[in-house]
Amino acid sequence: MTDIDVLCIGDLDVDMFVSVSEIPGFDQKVAGRNHGQKAGGMSANCAVAVSRLGLKSRLVAAVGSDPAGDVAIVSLTKDAVDLQYLARRHDEQTFMCLVLLSPAGEKSLIKLETPAYLPSVSDLVPDAFDGVRHLHVTFGSPELSLAALRMASERGLSTSLDLEPPDIVRNPHLLSAVLPLIDTLFLNKEAFEAARNVLGEPLTPLHLRGDAEVIVTLGAGGCQRFSGKHVVESPGFVVDPVDTTGAGDCFAGAYLVSRISGMPIGDGLRFANAAAALSTRSIGAQEGMPRRRQVEDFLASRLSTGGRPDLLKTEGAVHV
Repeated sequence: MTDIDVLCIGDLDVDMFVSVSEIPGFDQKVAGRNHGQKAGGMSANCAVAVSRLGLKSRLVAAVGSDPAGDVAIVSLTKDAVDLQYLARRHDEQTFMCLVLLSPAGEKSLIKLETPAYLPSVSDLVPDAFDGVRHLHVTFGSPELSLAALRMASERGLSTSLDLEPPDIVRNPHLLSAVLPLIDTLFLNKEAFEAARNVLGEPLTPLHLRGDAEVIVTLGAGGCQRFSGKHVVESPGFVVDPVDTTGAGDCFAGAYLVSRISGMPIGDGLRFANAAAALSTRSIGAQEGMPRRRQVEDFLASRLSTGGRPDLLKTEGAVHV
């Protein structure tokens, strides 16, 4: 019997949020407002999104032995994320990010990496994969991702990867080894171009395994799904964003929930776009992540007012 729908492996951090009127340049100073510390991290955010949307998630990550680590653990425990395989690094500080928020809700991040940034390969105990249906990883440590994906492949699990531009640039040498183990790849336009530069050719589902899909997120513009020769475009939803931190992670979690729940592709893309849009209405990566009923009510309200985005399906080469 499947006990865990999505196993997320990667980062868990604590973000400090500061609102500023503009992002300062070197040797410049601006006034800011401190909104406090909140749990975050790409993998942790995805795990929270999955849990809030009604499925069961597990997180394999690492935190320090400091108060920030306690904050992260308490926060995810409240969202029913399974943390039994979390690594606690004694005498180390928890990975943190400083998030600067613009008046429009856009963000700039400063990563304060520590030895507790990511779990190690030795933290990937076989028991963590027991009863798991799907594995979701990041590319912060390609060695960690590769080990996790190989363990998932041995167990016949479906897989997904969230690919960010800085991780591609920092770790280009293992990208070609990781991609063939992926069923669903999430990335934005910038990451798509960075992957093209590393691979020497456009990234397509052919770089992945089997009947794979590439999902390119476009922020408020929605997303594009590439599978075989088909391209499906799903427009986004207009909201008044407060903080876009974690919206992409929420999208990934919501889309995985849609696939595991058996939604048609088009409905799943709309569901993920809606969840991501709703997540931007509060400060904090996880703070505004919606429950399933909230997403369904939001979509129903858009349908009742004629606001349903139309899907556009085309055939041909991948162009982003």
